[in-house]
Amino acid sequence: MNREHTRSSPLGSILIVILSLAFALIAGFSAGINSLFPILAIIAVVGGLSLYFFRIEQIVLGLLVVRSGIDIFSAQQLPALFAIFLDVLAITYICGLFIKRRPVYTDTFFYLFASWVLLQSLWVVLLPLGGLGMGAGHTSVALREWIRVFSWLMTYLLVLQLKDRIKPDAIVNTLFFSMILPLLGAAMQIALPASLLPPFLAPRGATFSAVENASRINGTLGHPNALATFLVLFLGLSYWRMRRSQTRWPWLLLMGAIVFFIISTKALVGLVMMSILAVGIVIPELNFPKFLGLVVALTALIVLFGSSEFGRERLSLFTELPFFRDDIDVSRAILLRKYVNNSFYWRLDQWSMLLEAWRFEPWFGYGLGSPKFLTNLENSAHNDYIRSLVEGGIVGLVSFVSFLFSAALYLFNKYRPKLDHSSKSDLALVLLAVLASMMFGMLTENIWSHTALYFYWFTLVSLLSWDWGTRSDNLKGDGSKKPSPIS
Repeated sequence: MNREHTRSSPLGSILIVILSLAFALIAGFSAGINSLFPILAIIAVVGGLSLYFFRIEQIVLGLLVVRSGIDIFSAQQLPALFAIFLDVLAITYICGLFIKRRPVYTDTFFYLFASWVLLQSLWVVLLPLGGLGMGAGHTSVALREWIRVFSWLMTYLLVLQLKDRIKPDAIVNTLFFSMILPLLGAAMQIALPASLLPPFLAPRGATFSAVENASRINGTLGHPNALATFLVLFLGLSYWRMRRSQTRWPWLLLMGAIVFFIISTKALVGLVMMSILAVGIVIPELNFPKFLGLVVALTALIVLFGSSEFGRERLSLFTELPFFRDDIDVSRAILLRKYVNNSFYWRLDQWSMLLEAWRFEPWFGYGLGSPKFLTNLENSAHNDYIRSLVEGGIVGLVSFVSFLFSAALYLFNKYRPKLDHSSKSDLALVLLAVLASMMFGMLTENIWSHTALYFYWFTLVSLLSWDWGTRSDNLKGDGSKKPSPIS
């Protein structure tokens, strides 16, 4: 396996630092974080010089571990700075490969992903030109959102470049270390009273009620729902790892711990996504015993979720939905939202106002990141399909849904159920089940805003086009390209 060091000449390193500095300053200024110019300059220099002093695999693996621990510092703009650093690192590294005439690895999904991200830049460009519902002053908000999504693409591309340097198992094993910080923070929130918690782990009083503050955990992900969806991904990954292990009990213990923390978030979306994940994994090999086991497992999850008073209150929200009550319709539910503690009523009100705003900009919408500025509730859409419709109009919604279904088709082609049940094929099934759960969760939550979840999900998807060293993984006709070098 090729482990050649990526160190370049001093002149090349100076050029990389200059390019890094220019990109970081332009991105930071455009995204509205120009007050942190000194930090951006440091990021650019560190990003450029890191390619000279360290192996790229060391840098990428380090970034994979620490990303899950920075969302609680959003007020300090640390996630935004992380995204800019990652983008700087990826662009300068790829430029260095071209300069040195070394191969740059891509695959089918990269081109699909890159095309969609490029299309999203249209809504950034149209804002200052007056082509969207929001004014030019919203450009910095839209650009920040675009940079966030662009960083996922750069993560995908960077991981692809490691295919000749490190085995895919090593990357997957490293990802498990990224759970340490979120679970450590969550454990402290469970075990310690709020008065003893560090300020960055203390409950967000402005966001939740007193009951919610005392009952819910968010770890280092900033919100209980974000922690729940992040752990759903790792629940699926732990299941995949358990099936490959001869000693299964450690993985069963880990899965039990993950389920415990998901239940402790008291996030209904976590409960629903866990259920969809379990169904998606079992369906390909479903038989009567597995069906009974699935029913028992799902029932146990619901019982565990409702084992606390707050959990039972959350579950009772379903019984108050207009769809299950003849005496309450959608209009009445919206009127009652100020008097009844039901988050679904609040969502109905938010969605109705967003759809009303969309009617004035039906084709191209208002621009990325605009929903929270369009209603008097001043909050996110809590429905990613309505968010996409309002941000990008009909064109944006069609492109968003098309991208999601294209990703699902890519994963299904990688699964190849009739050809083999290799490790790579089973991982594709898990990622497909996670994607299905995310698409369902998007109906009532801001799943697309869970940056850490997609950071790790796209990392895992990038491994599917690697050669895992098995004959079945090298079979042709799987419907997608293997990583191909661009010279």
